[in-house]
Amino acid sequence: MNIPIQSGLEFAAILADNLRMDTLASYRKQALRLAEIEKLGDEEGYAARIPGFRGLIGNGRTKKECLADLESALAGWIELALKRGIGLPAVSKRESRVVTAA
Repeated sequence: MNIPIQSGLEFAAILADNLRMDTLASYRKQALRLAEIEKLGDEEGYAARIPGFRGLIGNGRTKKECLADLESALAGWIELALKRGIGLPAVSKRESRVVTAA
């Protein structure tokens, strides 16, 4: 597939966008590894949260549905946090700071 690139600057912008997307995908994946899943009462299914992500919760009849709901909610949570400029919680033990939007 050949996509015409109008300038080196445009190419650099495309690369930067791809890098940001890869970085956010990696961040989401790391955050989901921290998910805590709780079985609710009989026939109530499951609830999941990620420590440090205030107000973020997922639920579902099965663990799989619960994690899928949490993943979807996480994407929206991250988007809103970045739009508001409040930064993102650290998702690994090596990170000790809040990550902010550039």
